[in-house]
Amino acid sequence: MQLWQEMEREGMEEIIFCHDAASGLRAVIAIHSTALGPALGGCRYWTYASEEEAVRDAVKLAKGMTYKNAISGLPYGGGKVVIWNVPFVKNAKPDEDGCGSQSAEQVAGDLGVEQQQKGVATEREVVADEVADRIDIILDTDVCRRAQRFRALGRCLERLNGRYVTGLDLGTTATDMDQIQLETAHVTDTTGSLGAQDDFTAEMTAYGVHIGIVTSLRQQGIASLQGILVAVQGLGKVGYALCRYLHAAGARLIVADVVPDRVQRALVQFSGAIPADPAHIHAADCKVFAPCALGGVLTPATVEELRCSIVAGAANNQLSERQLVAGRMQARGILYAPDYVLGAGGIISTAYELEGAGPDLIRQKVAGIAGTLSKVYAEAAQSAISTADAADRLAESILRLGYKK
Repeated sequence: MQLWQEMEREGMEEIIFCHDAASGLRAVIAIHSTALGPALGGCRYWTYASEEEAVRDAVKLAKGMTYKNAISGLPYGGGKVVIWNVPFVKNAKPDEDGCGSQSAEQVAGDLGVEQQQKGVATEREVVADEVADRIDIILDTDVCRRAQRFRALGRCLERLNGRYVTGLDLGTTATDMDQIQLETAHVTDTTGSLGAQDDFTAEMTAYGVHIGIVTSLRQQGIASLQGILVAVQGLGKVGYALCRYLHAAGARLIVADVVPDRVQRALVQFSGAIPADPAHIHAADCKVFAPCALGGVLTPATVEELRCSIVAGAANNQLSERQLVAGRMQARGILYAPDYVLGAGGIISTAYELEGAGPDLIRQKVAGIAGTLSKVYAEAAQSAISTADAADRLAESILRLGYKK
């Protein structure tokens, strides 16, 4: 990976690498733009295959946040932090960090050795009980180490002097944000905030996607969701909440997730829902395909398999090759609701809570996604460009005005 070339190609302002030896923190803070204000974006705790993958993810997500915040009319730039979820390892000096020194696997192995050395019959039940007791301690140790990682990240953020404000994202919790807050004020979604209560942020993201689907249907002359077949890929917090909105509005559902229990729950909760293979649900014969899992689902190959007339979902960075895939959808007459427009409900919620807004006002602001998406569709039609290019054009216009202030 040519880091400087990557930064230049994506228009990055800063990439900061954070390391803390005691906790094992490895984090990348990517700040794409502060043209409109401090960068605002979540903190992702994820297992990456390589350092390069972690950096690319941070860069791509940070740029997406710049465009999402700009087109949503928020006074924030775009940034993202990713923590590489590397396994906790045994310290060279036991307990030097106050968290203990062994992994669960080491405990299990050591216990077996102890039993053999003592000449005790290693009955499975006895060994299992002793391992379980010790692993409970190890789990507490891992919680301690995790807390140390997030406190270390908080110290990194504090050194940025408010240029970046973080919050919840994949793999992180309000407890993690609480640890960051012990070191810096530049964090949201801590315990007691709206963002940390009852999945409020996910609920607002799903509500925004629901609003966008309704807007897209109206763009095609369809007045309501009643009887409309929608294929939802991904039944996490956002995907499941979206299914709830769609079902309440009379839509018929096709659902898929890599976790079978989530699918089963949806089949029970939403009468008439049909299960599908998560790897092939994009090819379902439906009106709307709603990708709500990880990004990159729409590739040059999968876009040719689409049998829907609208793509509108919450997943970030849905297009693996943006220009090519967006162009093919346009050529095939498939209406694409740009992901960073449609999925802005969560960041709108966070931004307005930072300004002191309550849930009712936040919900009203999220409903404004309808107007934003309508502007994108109008720009695409007027300029004969893809909706993805239209969204970029509108966002970049706002960013240019920001630089003039």
